[in-house]
Amino acid sequence: MQNQPLAVDAITGHRLPDRPDMADLVALAQKVRVYPVIDSTNEEARRLLSAGEAEDGMLLVANHQTAGKGRQGHSFYSPADTGLYLTLIRTDPEVLDPAWLSRLTLAAAVAASEAIEQCTATRPLIKWVNDLYLGGKKVTGILTESVGWAGDRPEAVLIGIGINCSTVHFPEDLLETAGSLLAGSDENSDETLDRTRLAACVWERLTDRTEHLMEEELLEAYRARSLLTGKRVRFTRNGLSYTGIAKDIDEHGRLLVELTSAIIPKSEDQLLALDSGEVHLTDW
Repeated sequence: MQNQPLAVDAITGHRLPDRPDMADLVALAQKVRVYPVIDSTNEEARRLLSAGEAEDGMLLVANHQTAGKGRQGHSFYSPADTGLYLTLIRTDPEVLDPAWLSRLTLAAAVAASEAIEQCTATRPLIKWVNDLYLGGKKVTGILTESVGWAGDRPEAVLIGIGINCSTVHFPEDLLETAGSLLAGSDENSDETLDRTRLAACVWERLTDRTEHLMEEELLEAYRARSLLTGKRVRFTRNGLSYTGIAKDIDEHGRLLVELTSAIIPKSEDQLLALDSGEVHLTDW
């Protein structure tokens, strides 16, 4: 299995017309940095912000991460050559409006799913709130981090996305849960995925989605791609285990679960709105 090498000119080339204006090409290229290997694109984004070298809309792309980051302190397995690991930096005050910050991860999930569908003809679904699944396996993880709070808004938001493009060898603890976009292909397969095009598609869709956080269409797109809606789930809250039916995603991006546990504390409503935590499907 062969993968296109990641390069700034290749990524920007997919974002511009066939005959781009040289000034547009140079300006766009200045917003992309590609790393053969790095600890984490989110951590590099933090360093660039601290050094005053980051700008709104900058995209950091890595071929390999040695310390890829996931939610709740987990790591994200990021081997060389078979995945796409990137971070988009947003500093635009309108994007960082406190009223819509809760929708940023939703926007990232929708954008990543749309980009993957555009580049592969597969349609991964979103497992609330920030994982993409294909064929019952996790193929993409998303980590949104706020940096430098001042008052009610951050200085910047870092949107990190890790996509398993053609990875076939996973650590033992991920064998049952992780998959890739080219699932079932082996290292000698002729099936390919142009990671530079995928990076450009993610960049374009993510930029657009984060600039339209307030629109109802974003929620509609998220709901249409929801893996959990209508299915039985389990989760833990305040040390207690619950089961229920995932009913909907509300306007703040919270998962609405109708409880069906045998014992429901009197202090709990029948319909809970979850804004964080791990939710597991009880039956795929």
